[in-house]
Formats: sequence, C-alpha cells, structure tokens
Amino acid sequence: MHRKEKALQLFSNRCNCSQAVFAAFRQTEVLDEASALRLATVFGGGVAGSGGGMCGAVTGALMALSMRYGMGGIEELANKRKTYELGEQFIAEFEKRMGSCRCESILGLCIGEPESLQKARELKLFETVCVDAVATASDILEEMLGTEK
Repeated sequence: MHRKEKALQLFSNRCNCSQAVFAAFRQTEVLDEASALRLATVFGGGVAGSGGGMCGAVTGALMALSMRYGMGGIEELANKRKTYELGEQFIAEFEKRMGSCRCESILGLCIGEPESLQKARELKLFETVCVDAVATASDILEEMLGTEK
C-alpha cells in the first residue's frame, strides 16, 4: 500500500488528519504505528480540536519531515536549518494548493466551536475538504521524499 493510500485509510477509520499523515509517512523502522498515532493525536482539528490553529494534515507532514531530517542532538546542528527549509517548502506548496495552512481558513469555519463543528459535520467537510487536505499533504510529501520509505 502506498503511503498516501495508508494516510487516507487511517483518516477514513477515524484517525485525525495529523495522525493519518504522520503515521503513514513516519520512518517505520524507527517508530511503530501506535506510537506515531499517539504523538500526533493532539495536532488534529487545528491543534487540540481548537479549529483555530494549523491544519493537522500540515502538522503531521511537518512531523514526518522532522523525523526524517531533524536535529537529534547538538552534533546535528546543520540538520535544523535543512529541516526548517524543507518545512518552509512544504508549507508554501500546501498553501498554494489548499489556499491556507490554517484549519479555520481551509474549512471556512472554526470547528472548535460546537455549533460550527456540527455545521461542518452536516456539510460533510471532514469527508470532503479534510480528505483533500490529507491527500494534498500526502502528495507533497511523496514529491519531496520521492521513493524514500
């Protein structure tokens, strides 16, 4: 199964957007799926379900990039700059394709408010817009990572 398909499958099985992208694109030899799902949980729904922060598909993707290229100690200081550059590149491309990296801007309402969350469910935004966000984040990661696993 391709990583994008895995992300979409996780999302359709009630994982949040951040969990779906991070778990699908994590380094499988370094981190098991359950741990990846736990780590990414809080970033779903615009960070902690607030609806006002960064889209969880973006945070999941940034976590995957950081896991792969990030600084693991002072001896890897150069990795910090490279990771920031990759993060900036991802964000710019996601904004280009989705119009924003903010949950509220992408959905057109703030799901942190109960009435808006209900409206998002009625409008099926999670099954349409959020699926698009997970797919878009996955596409960009695939382009950035190539055939790397």
